[in-house]
Amino acid sequence: MTDEPRRTRGVQRGPRSTHVIESVRAAALTELDRVGFARLAMDAVARTAGVSRTTVYRRWPTKTALLATVVEPVLQRYDTDPDTGTARGDLIAALALIRANSALPEGRALIAAAGEPDSQAVVRAANDRTIAMLERLLTRAVDRGEITTDVRTVAYLAMQGTVMWPQIRDTPLDDAELERFARVLLP
Repeated sequence: MTDEPRRTRGVQRGPRSTHVIESVRAAALTELDRVGFARLAMDAVARTAGVSRTTVYRRWPTKTALLATVVEPVLQRYDTDPDTGTARGDLIAALALIRANSALPEGRALIAAAGEPDSQAVVRAANDRTIAMLERLLTRAVDRGEITTDVRTVAYLAMQGTVMWPQIRDTPLDDAELERFARVLLP
């Protein structure tokens, strides 16, 4: 028997690793839905995922890092811009995407985490990515001469209005309201 400490191989790659990531991601979503970000416990995530605490902490040393991984697939949807051929059509398509993402478990987790100090970096990055998509499509419309507007402000109002509507109104944001948003934001 040796006195040397056991050496691990660090973060693994491959099929088992992919399975672990997806298991932990699903478990984190379950726990976020159950207890929220503030009360999220990495031990509970590990237990729900059927992996060890070490496995979780090796990849995600903090709850914030785990939240970032959980929401990334939803945020990737903002990397491709709607292109319907019109500013209004693009804006409505983008708002529909934001509405859909906000209703997903990942989106709900991000919205719920917004008030927590530890999650601010992830929430800010998610907001920035969402607004960037809106700014790109609005800038494209300005460049085509289709609209003249304060791109940054319209993008921010569009994103916040779409995300916050169900929180404030306690009703889903329907297609007619998306059309109305577009008419107000792009007169």
